[in-house]
Amino acid sequence: MNDSRVPGWGRKLTVPCLECGLATHRHRTLRFDGENGYRPHARPDPLRLFGGGEPEAEAESIALIPGEYPARLFADDEVYHLAGGIAWPGPHHRDYGTARVAHDVCCPALHHTRPDTSRGAAELWRAMRLRLARRPRDGAG
Repeated sequence: MNDSRVPGWGRKLTVPCLECGLATHRHRTLRFDGENGYRPHARPDPLRLFGGGEPEAEAESIALIPGEYPARLFADDEVYHLAGGIAWPGPHHRDYGTARVAHDVCCPALHHTRPDTSRGAAELWRAMRLRLARRPRDGAG
């Protein structure tokens, strides 16, 4: 997702979701121009920097929900862990059972009905809908 508000390589920024308006943390991922760089035994690592510069390919970013959540409540493809400013897919044993959750999993603007992918996604979806319902409307006086 290209967004001009997302900062340079590896830095976190809290920005509102473009769909629902709730706060998200944007992190760089291992995806470069649509190709996943997380292939330990494939060709040379695209994440290695030469000469102190940034990679030539544009890195994608992912919107994560602020905070950490119990990883056991979510599907493996819904959770990420942070290492070196990069959002890595899946849970990690050093996170001690907690994980970061992708915002798209339970964004109320993207999912009009309760998601059934995991118990955690359904509970977060409900909480986010309640937060949106309690938010003051623009122009209300």
